[in-house]
Amino acid sequence: MDKDFYKNLKVAGYSRKSSEAEDRQVLSIGSQKDEIEKMKELNGITDTIYYEDSKSAKTPGIRDHFSNMIQDIKNGKRNAIACWKPDRLARNMDEGGEIIDLLQRGIIKSIITPSKTYTPSEPSWSLLLEFGMANQFSRDLSVNVKRGQNKKARMGIPHGLAKIGFLNDKTEEKGNRKWLIDEKRFRIIKEVFKVYLTGNYSGGQMYDLAIRAGLTTPKHKHSGGNSITHSRIYTILKDTIYAGFFHQGGERYELDKTLPRIITEDEHEKVLRMLSGKNIPKTQTHQSMYGGFIISPQNKSIGTDCKFQIICECKYKFSYINKTHCPKCGKEIILIKNPKYLEYEYYYNVALKKKKWSIKNISQSKVTDFLLEFADKFSMSPALANWSRRHIHEIHDSEVESKLVVVESQKERIEQLETKKERYRNMLADEMIEREEYEHDTKKFSAEIEKIKQNSQNQVNWLQEAEKIIDLGLEMKKIIKNGTTMAKREILSKLGSNLIWDEEELNIINKKPIQVLIDGLLWAKQKNPKFEPSSIVDTSSQNDVFEDIRPILLRG
Repeated sequence: MDKDFYKNLKVAGYSRKSSEAEDRQVLSIGSQKDEIEKMKELNGITDTIYYEDSKSAKTPGIRDHFSNMIQDIKNGKRNAIACWKPDRLARNMDEGGEIIDLLQRGIIKSIITPSKTYTPSEPSWSLLLEFGMANQFSRDLSVNVKRGQNKKARMGIPHGLAKIGFLNDKTEEKGNRKWLIDEKRFRIIKEVFKVYLTGNYSGGQMYDLAIRAGLTTPKHKHSGGNSITHSRIYTILKDTIYAGFFHQGGERYELDKTLPRIITEDEHEKVLRMLSGKNIPKTQTHQSMYGGFIISPQNKSIGTDCKFQIICECKYKFSYINKTHCPKCGKEIILIKNPKYLEYEYYYNVALKKKKWSIKNISQSKVTDFLLEFADKFSMSPALANWSRRHIHEIHDSEVESKLVVVESQKERIEQLETKKERYRNMLADEMIEREEYEHDTKKFSAEIEKIKQNSQNQVNWLQEAEKIIDLGLEMKKIIKNGTTMAKREILSKLGSNLIWDEEELNIINKKPIQVLIDGLLWAKQKNPKFEPSSIVDTSSQNDVFEDIRPILLRG
């Protein structure tokens, strides 16, 4: 192209750089403009207007200045584009296709880059390839970034900047960076939660406490190092990370176990209730501890009744649901100094209540006491758990060997039946048998094959079930005694037993494997008093005792 061609062009100089990973190694906008200036001087371009964006080009329609440039081109105000690389213009095929269309129609007379000039007379495949490669690069990068983020999440580390109280470990490579404890900020946040959970202070007062303690945001390259804002204290109080879990991509992940928790999950739920509705907890966020795990003897639903009360300064206790003032002294709830919030949970027979019969209920604490007594019968020491695992694996290995013989026999029988079916098809083709006879007999063969396969599929993996039961025996008492609401619900789901409330007593009906273990443990303790004493210091001496009652424990 001669310089006369370039002198008649009305050029749109376009520069773009986003903060996303796709542009991590790209020239700054200032450097891109320098490149365009060099092209202007080299080619004698005199008429140029600059357009700049600081957003990604992988999603169409989000770059305001790019849209303005295209509109100016369509209106005839500009008729050429100068840019550092074609991928500055588009990383998606919608906008890339529009640029190619404008070039082919001659509305854009030239796209000028340092390495190549694109004109309407030239084939568009090279420009199409550039946009396609940029688009594919963005897609691949997105997949790789998400894969890396999911990998880190499974390691217990959310992606992005660490939350206040933690720091990103920059000594590791990207993708493997864990979190470190920010000692000063962590200590302040821990104190904020401790004070707020007393129920005596508002979120605003927690902000004042944090400011007095000197809580600032971590210093980063372009931000941070300032005192936290008023709204930030509420963000901190609501954040699940301080209870040891987080959500990413719609999935829940547990925070790295090496990092400390400031509060429990139950305390996190309490904080959310305290923050909602002018410091008044709401029942909508309450999660029942044992709701859904208790039934009546007639297999009817046992419902949950929650009571939320507050003790006023005047010592009067009342339910605060749908109330704004104390019924006795008339003081507004949000103005009560040092209020004491109380929560109670009861379980009752729904069917009887609907009939308006007189009903009884059982409290959450009594259900917990019952489950602790049950856990005493069911619990295992680490020594017994290890002994049990060793022996069930021995039994399983022996069983696998015998099953291999059965499986081989089943395989041979299936092959025989398939051969017979093939022979019958040949006989039908040669008109040696009637179709009715063929269909009758091959139907029997197919039914037998299906039965063999079904029996094989229905063989229970008892080793896996046994391992689960041993884990339950180790965990249950500890979780029922000190676990969170969610942890208790999870352990009851794994147990799979039915709690029965008959208005007088609470009982439990166990699955057969659970009951077999309980019966075995009780029988073993009766036979040998030394079996599973309350405190085991030296477990090596227990092996002889365990071996003594082995036939009892392994029965069933």
